[in-house]
Amino acid sequence: MGVVPLDEINALRAMEGYEQMLEIDRLTRVYQTDEASIRSALSSGPGQSPPPSTPAPAWDNSHKTSPLPPPAAPSHVGPTMVNKQEFRYEYDPSREAAERREQINQAILCSACGVALGIPDIRPIKVTCPACLFEATYTE
Repeated sequence: MGVVPLDEINALRAMEGYEQMLEIDRLTRVYQTDEASIRSALSSGPGQSPPPSTPAPAWDNSHKTSPLPPPAAPSHVGPTMVNKQEFRYEYDPSREAAERREQINQAILCSACGVALGIPDIRPIKVTCPACLFEATYTE
């Protein structure tokens, strides 16, 4: 077994992480020594202390939200009516969309996600929200 020169050990001290691991591997092959002896020489050099290791930060999940959709509201809850004049439904210029817009008499907010939905005043009506796919049947 060979002895690793001090300049190689000092160069090794300047490295960290993966680079240090690769250099230790190279030195074990060049000087025919084992990794434990290189690491002991690295930590017990003259006047040198081993490089400080920083602990991994603890994960803080307090600000995260769940990726799951909000819990479904019960279907017996009545719709939240809003003024339909506040919303613009003319984003689809097709003739079929114009005919559907003529049937819209009310605007409600989805019980699950709060998206505005234009609906006719036919009751009972089964509404499926296009944003969250929540289904509700309104009888009011």
